[in-house]
Amino acid sequence: MTGEKKASAVRYHRRALMSAADRLLVEFGYDGMNMNMLAKEANYSKATVYVYFESKDEIVGALAAERLDLLQKELALVAKSDLTQDEKLKEVERVLAEFATEDKVYFDFVTSRVDASKEDTSAIEDELISRVNDMLGELLPIADRETLLNKWYAFYGKIKTAKLFG
Repeated sequence: MTGEKKASAVRYHRRALMSAADRLLVEFGYDGMNMNMLAKEANYSKATVYVYFESKDEIVGALAAERLDLLQKELALVAKSDLTQDEKLKEVERVLAEFATEDKVYFDFVTSRVDASKEDTSAIEDELISRVNDMLGELLPIADRETLLNKWYAFYGKIKTAKLFG
């Protein structure tokens, strides 16, 4: 198999596993899903699942990163819109509220696994911290960091999420 075909096959299998994991996470949540369930849902052997993902955290982290990408893109559109500053802040609040409810399992994963103040973070944690902070940075034309953090904390709780911002 050529390198390009192999890479394509890897992308296909990872995507199939991520789709199955997403369905299971929506139905059972993080604690209710396990790799055995994932293998069965995706019609793979458990050994094959581990070829493409080392752990449940890795697959959920990949899905959470995708959700954060979507959230960041939506917030970037708000920042570039012709709305007034007050209207932009209200729209930011709406988008954040939507993420908190519609993608709760991923939001909970991000906030429970990520601590920017720790010295040794995993690659998954580093990626999620980076994405959240990039998202915040893109919103600085709308409001100062303190105001944006207060909006974030209003939805997600300061104690639960302040660790994302170091």
